[in-house]
Amino acid sequence: MKQKEIIHCMKQNWADRTPGYLSRLKDKSKAVLIPLVQTDQGLEVVYEIRAASIAQPGEVSFPGGGIEKGETAKEAAVRETSEELLISQENIEVIAPMDGENAPTGAPLWPFIGQLTNYQNTFSKDEVQKIFTVPLKWLLANEPEMYMTTLVTQPDPGFPYELIPHGEKYAFREKKHPIYFYQYKPSSNQDEIVIWGVTAQITWSWIQGLKKIMKAS
Repeated sequence: MKQKEIIHCMKQNWADRTPGYLSRLKDKSKAVLIPLVQTDQGLEVVYEIRAASIAQPGEVSFPGGGIEKGETAKEAAVRETSEELLISQENIEVIAPMDGENAPTGAPLWPFIGQLTNYQNTFSKDEVQKIFTVPLKWLLANEPEMYMTTLVTQPDPGFPYELIPHGEKYAFREKKHPIYFYQYKPSSNQDEIVIWGVTAQITWSWIQGLKKIMKAS
């Protein structure tokens, strides 16, 4: 190809493309749903505790998972919620997309807010140990604790220091990263549940946005 043809080829094929992630950060993109249910106590958020047979067992999460080829992030969030909570997709209404986050693997993670109807507290034991709900009014009234962590670059053995300026003394950048913790106690005779990590990050981000639009309305 001539140089002008290369430019034309890039314009024709890439001008309207949706940017992705560089390969060093790329893993299968994921989507989750923040599921809301209407109860006698008002709106509540459904959380899962992950089954012992899957990654990160025993941790609190939202229903969700990898985005399959040919489906959108929204479709993936609905499908995964249907599979994990054993609820028909027809009973899942997606209300809005929220800002993306990075999964622990570094892969893009796309959250959506959704409302469940006719949900009977069911779940797939293959993926979920149990579920619990947190009243929306509790999340609006209680700020999470926040602690900072530092992400550092730790080269593997055999890293070619000789190829970079200053060799082993090269000053790799460090990145500060906040980690949020919600400590929720359902009742006086139940144990406290800790919501933390990316699930707490998504919860906090959504609640902050919700407070703003509620205040403006």
